[in-house]
Amino acid sequence: MKYILQFLALSVLTLSFVGCGKKLEPPPQYTDWLKYTYRHFVFYYPSNSIYKDEMADFAEAYERYLKEDCEYLAMEIPGDTIHFYIHESPEAGMKLTGRAVPFSTENQIHWDGQSPFGLELARYLIRKMDIRMTDFRVLHDGLSTLLDYSNQDYHHNTVSLLEIKQYVPLDSLINNESYRRADSLYRNWEAASLVAFLTYNFGINRFKMLWQSTATFEESVRQLYGVDLKRFEDGWHQFARQFYQGVKTDTLMVIDSSQVQ
Repeated sequence: MKYILQFLALSVLTLSFVGCGKKLEPPPQYTDWLKYTYRHFVFYYPSNSIYKDEMADFAEAYERYLKEDCEYLAMEIPGDTIHFYIHESPEAGMKLTGRAVPFSTENQIHWDGQSPFGLELARYLIRKMDIRMTDFRVLHDGLSTLLDYSNQDYHHNTVSLLEIKQYVPLDSLINNESYRRADSLYRNWEAASLVAFLTYNFGINRFKMLWQSTATFEESVRQLYGVDLKRFEDGWHQFARQFYQGVKTDTLMVIDSSQVQ
């Protein structure tokens, strides 16, 4: 009986580690910080924070962002409580955490008070998607930028880059090394426009197939969208221009989504 009980105890302990996945870090506690709990979030902020008197609205907005993002990504709202830290500035966040802010962990989001409201929440949720992490940095950055709640029109920005001849070509965007060297602002604008083009016309499920593809980007496009990279890029530009000019159509002349199997 003694050995049976030991075996059962060991089995329960083993299952607890296997079942829980990544170990969640205990949320840090900072001196003179206040706490506000709302649904899926616990918000922490300095006692002199500019958001102190607006926490009810702030929390309600983030709960809405969470639900909208999860609907867009076709995923369940994560079951973990999200511990959300509102730092006064990137410098103040660095001093407290010892790393560049914003950032997120398995159960924490640290916001710097300056980056777009939804950016780090999007990055947090991307890691929570139950799919393989993409090899294409343009898709990762494009998705998180698209969901940043900055109210920027990324189609407009992309068309503007084309017009002023500052556009980063698609073959550079899809190469992680040349993507890294490109202007971070411009590449993120284009990446967000590209992701919006894909998800609007072909849906989030096909986008997730591209996201997880282990083939080259060009071959993945050929398999999933039935066109070569040049025609694909032209279709994206046409779509961006249609939105930029306020003309929204159900079909595209360059890539007809109804013909893609």
